Amino acid sequence: MAQQEKDINLVLIADDPECAVTLRDALEVKGINGTIRRVAPGGRAVECAKHTGKFSNSELPDLIIFDFAEPDDKTSSVLNKIAFCEDKPDVPVVLLTSDESQELLDAGDVGDDKAIMFSPTSLSSFVGKMKNGHRDTFFGALRTLYSYGPILVSMPAQAAH
Repeated sequence: MAQQEKDINLVLIADDPECAVTLRDALEVKGINGTIRRVAPGGRAVECAKHTGKFSNSELPDLIIFDFAEPDDKTSSVLNKIAFCEDKPDVPVVLLTSDESQELLDAGDVGDDKAIMFSPTSLSSFVGKMKNGHRDTFFGALRTLYSYGPILVSMPAQAAH
């Protein structure tokens, strides 16, 4: 009998509830069961990502997914406090990007010199690799990549807000 892997536990930092729907749909298409807990960008999101405050006793997620498809000053500030700081979370941060946010990241307007950028992969491809790869290997690889900077995943064009 094949061992069934546990559900994926995700924290989604996003203002727009539709982002959670897009993410849930992408997981379902690939046959991945999971829990998505959405937190709006702000102080609670920083506490959740860093596992402090009221989140200090909650279960650590497998991934933190940050919706950065429509960047503004608020989301840029929160992103800098989570993914581009000295005490960034142990859990890998995946950025959902758009052409606009990719330009900000490439120009160093967000993340300064701490942002080592990799070519973004599509959400569908990322979720497919999550499903098809060995779980420990996949998340181990994400942790290694994350030590250099957030992992970039591009939102589908129709889902980009």
